[in-house]
Amino acid sequence: MVLRLLDHLTEQRVRHALGRRFEAVTDEIFHVLRWVLMVGFARFLAVNGGFAFVLIYWGLAALLFGYIASRFLLRPEIPILARTDTRLRRLLQSAANFVICVGAFVAVLWAVDMIVTGVAEYRFAPEPQER
Repeated sequence: MVLRLLDHLTEQRVRHALGRRFEAVTDEIFHVLRWVLMVGFARFLAVNGGFAFVLIYWGLAALLFGYIASRFLLRPEIPILARTDTRLRRLLQSAANFVICVGAFVAVLWAVDMIVTGVAEYRFAPEPQER
């Protein structure tokens, strides 16, 4: 089985297809991480900054939601139902993907908030006094 897999990987067509899939996955991960870092930095600035940083944070969070929504809703949806041949099934499929999208967005914002809170507590904690 391993020899067959290695033999299969020597074909240029297979390596090219595998490389394209791997590149697509890493590209998506990079985009999400980049957006999360931007939203997290804006959140960090909004913790002790002015109202402008709060607006920037919510603006970037809205853009992150748009990106996540495009991933879950505008591209091929995550197949939840086996068949989507009726209008009701298509609506249920889209609604389920929307719930997944909102859940992913809430999870990302929660994680960003937890990380920023930890960084802010560490950064703004009083210096330990030496005895």
